[in-house]
Amino acid sequence: MKQTSSIPVGIIVTCVVLLDCCTPYPTAGPDLVPEWRQKENVYYVPSSPNTQLLTEKNDIGFDVLASAGESFSGVEMQASYLPAKHVGIVAAYSSGKNDAGEVFMRYHNVEGGIGYITNLSGGWHFETYGGVGTGKVDNNHASGTSKTNLTNFFIQPAFVISNQKKTLQFGIVSKFSGVNFKVDTAFDNAREPFNTRQVISLTDQPFHVMWEPGLVLRIGWKNFMFQTSYSGSADLTNSDLHRSTNNFSIGGALRLNASKKLNQ
Repeated sequence: MKQTSSIPVGIIVTCVVLLDCCTPYPTAGPDLVPEWRQKENVYYVPSSPNTQLLTEKNDIGFDVLASAGESFSGVEMQASYLPAKHVGIVAAYSSGKNDAGEVFMRYHNVEGGIGYITNLSGGWHFETYGGVGTGKVDNNHASGTSKTNLTNFFIQPAFVISNQKKTLQFGIVSKFSGVNFKVDTAFDNAREPFNTRQVISLTDQPFHVMWEPGLVLRIGWKNFMFQTSYSGSADLTNSDLHRSTNNFSIGGALRLNASKKLNQ
């Protein structure tokens, strides 16, 4: 009886096993958006310090600034008025976007507040403002969109030193804000896990405390001054929140006194 060789059978079995192991099966998950692209979308943008450096009753201030920071550039307008010797009113509007050939994010913010001002010795004065603000951040994601509505309550103390004519002023400011986040999303969570984690963290903990210390410098003439400022932004509640962490601004400041104009 002729014996059949088992070698060809073994070779065939081995080949089948190898082919089975190497056959590319389709994956269950979708293609992920690169993390660098996900990080083009941010959820908070700080404004420049609204430190008006006014000291006399009926002083009026108005600033127009170009601002920029990590992942954004924009424009800001600030206004202030001192109706009494130690009482001030401030308001501010900021708007901008993250634009690198494609608009990844747009933001708008409005704030208003009231404060206390007092002159100290040696050309120093102290001011502190408290108030409320509201804004929104609209993100264009790689797989959809998201909208973040913000409401904030802030207090902003500052120490300022000026020369006698007040044509050179330097301020040290420290702004604390309680910010409430509300996020609506319409992007693919499976494709953007980084942004999904951000949204989940904001949903689980919507109220954050922000600290924004900064410096303000003004130099010029009695009624018009050039202004520049720099401030950082730290999230004391969740340091992993993806946001812009600084703001640099430069522009001009108009300063008048209403009572002196009326008396002329």
